[in-house]
Amino acid sequence: MYLMYVDESGDPGMGVHSSPHFILTGLIINQNEWDKYLLRLKAFRKSIKTKYGLNQRTEIHSTELIRINKLEEYKSISKTNRINILKEYGAEIPRIFDTAKIINICLLKADYQEIGEIQKVAWQRLIQRYDTFLKKMATDKGIIISDDTNSLVLMQLLRKMRVYNPTPSYFGGTYQAPTDSIIEDIFMRSSQHSYFIQTVDVVCHLLYRKEFPKGSLRKYSLELQFQKLEPILLKEACRNDPFGIVRK
Repeated sequence: MYLMYVDESGDPGMGVHSSPHFILTGLIINQNEWDKYLLRLKAFRKSIKTKYGLNQRTEIHSTELIRINKLEEYKSISKTNRINILKEYGAEIPRIFDTAKIINICLLKADYQEIGEIQKVAWQRLIQRYDTFLKKMATDKGIIISDDTNSLVLMQLLRKMRVYNPTPSYFGGTYQAPTDSIIEDIFMRSSQHSYFIQTVDVVCHLLYRKEFPKGSLRKYSLELQFQKLEPILLKEACRNDPFGIVRK
């Protein structure tokens, strides 16, 4: 059995105050590796506590590490050190999850017209590639565990894709590829209570910083941190992209 932990960056809205992007990241792990990864995550969080004074129970939230909004616990840590936490986390992920794989979807809203359409498309792309990965593992099935999002829309999407999922062919046209390797509906889990989803949040945010670098943060080299994840990126997800990022 495989588990895919998922988080989003950006919002599905289309207004002037909405994000220009929608990013979806999935971290795929084998159930037999789960305990090992958890122990490594705990050890890493303990090292962060020792070095920066961040309590192990405090959620790692990438956006808050850059600019504090809700997490009061971050206020005792300087901005430079908060960004160092983010950078060190990103560098540690391939070591912690040495046999895992990461799928990344990065879509631009300019390519979509309807409200919510981009979220459905992004999830469809992610589900398709996860199902393809599972099929290559022969007899293995998988489940999806996501940070809280639009559960009803995703339930309907996944159930539909199990029955009807026309997929573009390299030879032109489409063929039916039901996503029958994924069992159950998508499980929702608050990132506050999951080191695994917090890890995906870090990956998602580093991809965002790579794709949309901000001038005021260039001195921290945040736009260069995503490439440290290369050893565990599922590059087969998009062979036209050097990091396997799905963009359409």
